[in-house]
Amino acid sequence: MLRKLSIDTLRGLACILLVAFHVVGDTSTVGLRLDDNDLLSRINDVLALLRMPLFSFLSGFVYAWRPYNGEPLKFVRGKARRLLVPMLLVGTLFAVLQANTPGANARQYDWRLLHIVPVAHYWFLESLFIIFLLTASLDRFKLLATVKPFVVIWLLAATLLLLNPLPPYLGLQGAAYLMPFFLLGLASNRFADQLPRQPVMLLTAGLFVGTCLYLIFVAAALPYKASLPGLLIGSCCCVFLLRCNLELRWLAWIGVHSFAIYLFHSMFSAASRIALLRLDVDATSYLFVAGLAAGLFGPIAAAKVLRKIPHFGNWVLGESPQPARPPRLAQA
Repeated sequence: MLRKLSIDTLRGLACILLVAFHVVGDTSTVGLRLDDNDLLSRINDVLALLRMPLFSFLSGFVYAWRPYNGEPLKFVRGKARRLLVPMLLVGTLFAVLQANTPGANARQYDWRLLHIVPVAHYWFLESLFIIFLLTASLDRFKLLATVKPFVVIWLLAATLLLLNPLPPYLGLQGAAYLMPFFLLGLASNRFADQLPRQPVMLLTAGLFVGTCLYLIFVAAALPYKASLPGLLIGSCCCVFLLRCNLELRWLAWIGVHSFAIYLFHSMFSAASRIALLRLDVDATSYLFVAGLAAGLFGPIAAAKVLRKIPHFGNWVLGESPQPARPPRLAQA
């Protein structure tokens, strides 16, 4: 199957943002344990406004290529195998390792509620599964087929994000946060011929710059991700990056392996940090570069090994029993 080079390029960018985020850590008690005022920590906080919105945006864009086709059981089984089975297998392994590995960012889990309360970053897989079910239902009733009903649905999704009324259980809160970005990605594909390129570029760039100026000169702190500024920044960045049509083969090569990187990056980046600290290497720059490299390339190697294990490897990676070779890239 051919892949669109520009989309895989953005997937690669999203992977780098993801791995870098977890290498640095979102607080001073995890990851590199940097002070909150450290430059790298502050950059990490800013990029968090783009990281998961971009993953969701791209998921919506790709869904528009292969939308719900009227076979509900087949659709649900396929998404469960792709998302929920890897979440259960790899997410459980991650929780066990995190709770028992010396030097890891130790966390105590309530094992009775494991995955009901999502495990670490694997919440995204639960949330995305819910989003796919909701989107398929909307497609079933043709509510996303044309622009006008789509706009109504998107505004409702954005309102749900801003109100943030849902609990974190089973990925519900994450689904409410990510749904507007997923729908925006879907629309960017499905209605592409109805959106003039240059005006969209100017509008998204203008909104992004205006929001950033507000945050720099007016707001006292970075916005919460599930907020109006967070929604504007994430949406504008995603659309702007898509319209830039970036095509970088080295980044797209990383993007082809995005799912494996999502599953395993934290294990490899943490292992590199623990190993270097035991060797008395504690320079932030070394730990960051090593963690980033391990988090990107370790999962790619792990996926290659897993694909050689019949059946089990396919379940772990959410792939069909006889997966195709990694798809080659095509020019857009």
